[in-house]
Amino acid sequence: MRKRTERAHTAGLFSQLIGRMVGKGQALIAAGDAMPLVVARYPRGRAKLVTALEDALRHTFPALPASLRERYQDALEQSTPVVIADLRRHNPCTCLGHHHPPSSHSAFARAFAAETGRKVGEIDLAIDAIREWEPLPLSGLAAAAWVPDCDRGSKAEFAEARFHAAVLSVFLHELEHLAFPERPEQLVRERSNEFYIDALQAQLSSSFGLQFGFSGSVAA
Repeated sequence: MRKRTERAHTAGLFSQLIGRMVGKGQALIAAGDAMPLVVARYPRGRAKLVTALEDALRHTFPALPASLRERYQDALEQSTPVVIADLRRHNPCTCLGHHHPPSSHSAFARAFAAETGRKVGEIDLAIDAIREWEPLPLSGLAAAAWVPDCDRGSKAEFAEARFHAAVLSVFLHELEHLAFPERPEQLVRERSNEFYIDALQAQLSSSFGLQFGFSGSVAA
């Protein structure tokens, strides 16, 4: 099991390294000891893609019940201390994300590992595609209908809760693949399906007092 001391680098040091190596278009997301340090890469002018992932990791995940967060404790403990997240609007293949085996790491990931002396993992996330994704259309629409049409603020809050739960579930899905490459896709998908459903339920219960059952499958 990897020791926590591997995350001893400060956010400031990593930010300096990123700036020296590649300049703009990179951001560091330090979401606490439970999460690896995430180096987010994004198209210039698309910093909002970083904000979506940052909100999911820094705010949505810590706010969930401990019983939900503990479901990914094994993957978080076994993950590399640094994860490079290549953020896009969409993937040409229409996938929401991928994990990159070490043999397919980008030149940036290899250079970053060499510069810092740390082992890194690499994933990509299609943030706009995740926002457009409707993994549970029936239950999702039922929940949306519960919020009065005239209450635009609540409608927006519901949409953001759903979006952040989806971003978080896709991130953790790919992180589990990085931590345990031998685990079959079906098992990893089942876990992320259940996590998404329960995370969204927890957020809606906290924000709106909603209590209802979900059915369906998350298509990752």
